[in-house]
Amino acid sequence: MKPTFQERQKLKKLFTNDVDRMMFCLRGAGVATTDDEVVQAWAEYSDANHADWLGLPESDETLRNLLIKSLARGRSHVVWRVTGADAEDGTGDFIVPLPAELSEQLGWQMGDELSIERTDPDTLRLRRI
Repeated sequence: MKPTFQERQKLKKLFTNDVDRMMFCLRGAGVATTDDEVVQAWAEYSDANHADWLGLPESDETLRNLLIKSLARGRSHVVWRVTGADAEDGTGDFIVPLPAELSEQLGWQMGDELSIERTDPDTLRLRRI
């Protein structure tokens, strides 16, 4: 069952610590989302497992993986935010570190060719060719 906005607001208040931990885990992995989307994803995940609100797993990695999968089901794409840096080797190259979770989820491997598209002054979109 998909909770309404009012139901999500109640869940957010009831499970503030859970929501904070979920947001922390996702931010640490570079995943951009809102607390409302996190509550929605976890409520639907819990419902799919025949529970009102499941307790969070002890492992942050397990929680992060569950959330990423749940978020991906609820929207057409998941946004990851990472910070790029100059290669500092005199070439002027720009390095964009990709989190292992992102590469695994997308099936990207070392050596894959990526296209890069600037979507706004501070944002690049990467896609495997």
